[in-house]
Amino acid sequence: MKLGGMRRTLLCAGSARVLSAAVPSSTTKTLGWYGLGTMGTSIAGYMHKYSLEKYGRPALVASRTASKAEALSGEIGAEYRADFASLAAECDVIGLCLSTTADVEEVLSSAPLRRGTLIVDVTSGGPAATVELGERLKSKFGVRMVDAPVSGGPVGAETGSLTSMVGGSDDDFAEAVDLIDAWSSKIVKCGPLGAGNAVKAVNNVLNAAHLLLASEGVIALTKYGVDAHTALDVINSSSGMSLQTQRLPQHVLSRKFDFGFQLGLMRKDCVNAADLLKDLTPSATLIPEVTRLMLEAETQFGSNADYTKAAQYLEDLAGCPMSTGK
Repeated sequence: MKLGGMRRTLLCAGSARVLSAAVPSSTTKTLGWYGLGTMGTSIAGYMHKYSLEKYGRPALVASRTASKAEALSGEIGAEYRADFASLAAECDVIGLCLSTTADVEEVLSSAPLRRGTLIVDVTSGGPAATVELGERLKSKFGVRMVDAPVSGGPVGAETGSLTSMVGGSDDDFAEAVDLIDAWSSKIVKCGPLGAGNAVKAVNNVLNAAHLLLASEGVIALTKYGVDAHTALDVINSSSGMSLQTQRLPQHVLSRKFDFGFQLGLMRKDCVNAADLLKDLTPSATLIPEVTRLMLEAETQFGSNADYTKAAQYLEDLAGCPMSTGK
């Protein structure tokens, strides 16, 4: 765990300061986590460890698939709750990691929430929908919310080295930041509620764009007669290098398509970014095109396919695989 002497970099309003490790608190809080997918399961473990360190008590865990929560509680020692209502009735702070903001709204609307509860939503959601939900929770129920989506993938979640981009009021951020630090190597307060999701959407559409651009370029070089590995060896020591050109050999040329992030979730983030641009920069052309291609790739391969299959979609269009995987 990253407590007990570890320090984290926090960026806020363009400046940086150092976060000290959490210290035992005289005010005991009950923490709970809901949503145990690939990312949520790992993050829930870090919440539980934080709760033990900070408050001397286990976190509570629940999930739409109750067996997942029961199994995790047995594995790490967190307290199992059969459903969200049971969890919400006891918690001062609730973390969630679900597929969409609509899922978050459905869950939070399914049971009474204690007045003053702080929601830490790690879901990669829609900025506008997040703002609307947060305002409704605050005005009707006195419940506070920060959006804190993450980047770093399954490995970052497992190692507690995620980048967290946070939106919310200064007071809510100050209350949530030590908890978010439990699973993060970098925390950035991006602005008011919804700002974290806005930055995450743009980050992920850029990720998808880089994958598509790299694939399209290497497909052309392959058709020209240049070996894909040779081309990427040059590109990855030149100015065209990106994270995606570095990953292509491992996840695409190998034919494994196994980064670990679903195509449907990447498409969702691209749509969120495209919706943001539609309102703010309607002249935009590149991000809408990336979104269109990701939608078409999802139609061909299905939502559960790895998002790197978008590279294969371009190969199929061009009639030219970059590699046979040998």
